[in-house]
Amino acid sequence: MFRRGDPMRLKLLRGAVMRAIYVAVMAPEEPINAEDPFTLPRGVLARILEMGGLLPSRPELNAAVRYLSEKGYLEATWEEGEFTRVRLTTRGVDLVEGTLRDEGVLLPRG
Repeated sequence: MFRRGDPMRLKLLRGAVMRAIYVAVMAPEEPINAEDPFTLPRGVLARILEMGGLLPSRPELNAAVRYLSEKGYLEATWEEGEFTRVRLTTRGVDLVEGTLRDEGVLLPRG
């Protein structure tokens, strides 16, 4: 359906990453990371995306997280060019909840 590097695919990937993080950190009664409930390790994010039928390549996922971090929706911890964890910011919550818009992010419905 979409080729790598396709702008629409990149927007959809960024939206899927934001939705996955939002659901993972906002929904559970017991947070995944008790020390910082808004933080998600890379492996958990990758597993959520995989379970949803979307597992981008490592460079694609890094690029999506970099974009989202640069926009202030996430804070990411980086080691050797790859993120190890992400933290959802209040700006990121606003984006997912629809009070903020970004032409570079296409959130999945639902």
